[in-house]
Amino acid sequence: MDEVKKVCVIGAGTMGGRISLMSAVRGGYEVTVYDISEEALQNCPDRQRQMGAMMIATGAVSQEELDAGMARISYTTDPAEAAGNADILSESVAEIVEVKRQTHARFDKLCPPHTIMTTNTSSLLVSDIEDAVSRGDKFAAMHFHGGLGSLVDIMRGPRTSDETVEFLKRFARSIGEVPMVMKKERGGYLFNTMLGGLLRTALILAAGGYGDPHDIDRAYMMVTRQPAGPFAMMDGVGLNIVLEAGQGLTRDDTEVTQEQMMAFILPYVERGELGMKTGKGFYTYPNPAFQQPDFLTGEND
Repeated sequence: MDEVKKVCVIGAGTMGGRISLMSAVRGGYEVTVYDISEEALQNCPDRQRQMGAMMIATGAVSQEELDAGMARISYTTDPAEAAGNADILSESVAEIVEVKRQTHARFDKLCPPHTIMTTNTSSLLVSDIEDAVSRGDKFAAMHFHGGLGSLVDIMRGPRTSDETVEFLKRFARSIGEVPMVMKKERGGYLFNTMLGGLLRTALILAAGGYGDPHDIDRAYMMVTRQPAGPFAMMDGVGLNIVLEAGQGLTRDDTEVTQEQMMAFILPYVERGELGMKTGKGFYTYPNPAFQQPDFLTGEND
């Protein structure tokens, strides 16, 4: 993207390190990572080199490309230095609404007028945060997932412009990610909402005394043939993040009623579109879209 020269990443934790690495290595952009913690900034390059080793092992980049990308990343505790000349900002601070609001209000004053500002929130809404900044048309959620080279959720707020959404889609693709735009706001986006349902059910079973975490994981893994169960997944995410995100997601639990869910499926049944057995359901068989090479990238949507 010619209009992007510098990326400002707020937060030197796991996600901030990942976003800054992908921006520098895959996108070729100059990146400044800001954090209030000197220790976090000092630890960030080592974490990024570990991520980079995974990228090399999978053939995503060469050692030379990784080294060149790492050389494009700088680290600072000076917010003005981080914000200066930034074309896009990505925030990954604690999943606490007031912390995010204060952070964006501060950087709204420091960033140039053209800077696109984004939050990497997992469970909060853009409308929870966006009125803390003056540039609501240039503010949106751009949520990254774990792993290297994967889904990026884009969620607009009440004032987000179409131009900002298109900018973020192009930016995501420029750093090797696949953008997916939400049709409307929801804490947890698409995957995290589905994952949250699995994790909440696992916690209900454990907290209710129906089974211990290891047995619940075994049940899930044996039937689905997946390499990890819900409690192992929670370990991977970080239990503090699970707690923070879970508290943010509870408000959506009753957003859609059982009757609404059944009403969503009813028209398919009435048309005789029952799934694989009738040749059509949510997909058309025998060559459903989800089995096609371009399905995950969404290139032809």
